[in-house]
Amino acid sequence: MGGRMRISRVLTGVPLVWLVLLLSLPASAAGPAAAKKTQGDGGNPLVLILDASGSMWGQIGGKAKIVIAKEVVNELIDGLPADLEVGLSVYGHRREKDCADIEMLVPIGRLDRAGMKAKIAPIKPKGKTPLSDAVKQAAEALRFTERRATVILVSDGLETCHADPCALAAELARAGVDFKVHVIGFDISREDQGRLRCLADKTGGLFLAASDAQSLRAALSQTMAKVQEPLPPVVEDPGAAKVQGPPSVAAGSAFEVSWEGPDSRGDYIAIAVKGSRDHEYKDYAYTERGNPSHLVAPGDPGPFELRYVHAHTTRVIGRADIQVTPVQASVQPPAEVPAASEFQVAWQGPAYEIDYLTIAEPSSPAGTYDNYAYTRHGNPAKLTAPAEPGRYEVRYILGNGTLILARSPMTIGAVSAQVQPPESVNAAAKFQVSWQGPSNEGDYLSVAKAGSPDGSYDNYAYTKNGNPAKLTAPAEAGQYEVRYIQGHGTRLLAKAPLAVQAVSAQVQPPESVNAAAKFQVSWEGPNNEGDYLSVAKAGAEDGSYDNYAYSKNGNPAKLTAPAEAGQYEVRY
Repeated sequence: MGGRMRISRVLTGVPLVWLVLLLSLPASAAGPAAAKKTQGDGGNPLVLILDASGSMWGQIGGKAKIVIAKEVVNELIDGLPADLEVGLSVYGHRREKDCADIEMLVPIGRLDRAGMKAKIAPIKPKGKTPLSDAVKQAAEALRFTERRATVILVSDGLETCHADPCALAAELARAGVDFKVHVIGFDISREDQGRLRCLADKTGGLFLAASDAQSLRAALSQTMAKVQEPLPPVVEDPGAAKVQGPPSVAAGSAFEVSWEGPDSRGDYIAIAVKGSRDHEYKDYAYTERGNPSHLVAPGDPGPFELRYVHAHTTRVIGRADIQVTPVQASVQPPAEVPAASEFQVAWQGPAYEIDYLTIAEPSSPAGTYDNYAYTRHGNPAKLTAPAEPGRYEVRYILGNGTLILARSPMTIGAVSAQVQPPESVNAAAKFQVSWQGPSNEGDYLSVAKAGSPDGSYDNYAYTKNGNPAKLTAPAEAGQYEVRYIQGHGTRLLAKAPLAVQAVSAQVQPPESVNAAAKFQVSWEGPNNEGDYLSVAKAGAEDGSYDNYAYSKNGNPAKLTAPAEAGQYEVRY
């Protein structure tokens, strides 16, 4: 509680604190199955999709990535043409663990710079990274099957919602008139860049890496320049073409193909099963990306064919045979490990640059996983068991193409925990909790409102910091719970009730003091860690003050009157 006091004037004149961009331009045919499609009605609407997944709170040079991204995107908005039709989409900003958390914050319409910035400002990262669905929804909103459409994706991580962005990119390229995804990997590892870039490779877009604000700004500038380039010409009568690759390649390996041909708009080099239909392929690369083209061999061995495909006529105008030879892999996980525990897996395999081991549910697609480890980081590989007990499998994945090269089953066992807090504590008081549990990396004890979601808390303490754990009671009285939370998966393992009791305080300042004079205040209160007495303007917000003194420094407290005369309060 507070006590009012008056400050008297003693002197005259006393002087008194991710993203994704989608762009649609006038249409023309391109892509592995789009050569004959009809052009759309033109226009160039743009949709910004901002990555607001939880990892965007990570810092670069002491500044959160979300803050950097907002600043750079705001600069981009300032440079967009005034007559541009634009929309804003965001994912991961409202809910944790929700792969459907994708929202069009600003519907497509004439550019409103101030309005768009106002929508960006309050965004706070919270959730997952459903980047595949975000790209798909935006493409559909832009009618990508009717007109040229381009995506500029800025992401600080990989897909986390059990979708395969590489497969999606190929699907969108086939269905679209001329659909491209340009990708900027923002502060992600070299291996993750390799797995993210397929979105660009499959659609003929750019892939650029950015590590800070300056390089993100440069990458966006370079990408926008690419988007605004004139469309490459169409060669109506292409004649014959030549393709030349190695006579054989190992399954899943990257290789180069030299070519001679018209390099017409949308032309591509493909590898396909020998004898398959001309429009079928296993992998492809657009000729506009350069010569030689870079392809990845299929995971299945056998006779294949290199093809030069003229996009405008959908004709194969050049062919060459190539043999894909088999590769072997194996994984040897333990038969059973406790949920959320770290374990090791011995493996054998080709260990290509972005090959990795995963643990996943047996029925899940190849590109989905609970967590993963790259083969280049050593043998045995280190994985973390899923939070939910059950039957899983460890897989060896060919990073180029997400093919499962080997798999082995394993069981994840259930774990349990206990917490023993006191029955009640005073508001804001520190207290200790004895606990039992697996104490895996990231496990913690928390205090939360009774009935609130598992991952919510008032404050927490990691189990690795000792037993008993040290927590602080919430400032508001009421019914709470102390919880043992499994860090991997944020799963509740144990809870116990905790009553938080209200506390009171009194302060006894003098009725008045001179401006800038030192004075003393007697007080009564809980004297918890961080409690303080302050002088503030009467009616000012609770957290505001002119100056303060911690209660731990003694009773009476020593304060200084503000320099300006007026009505003030002393507060506990």
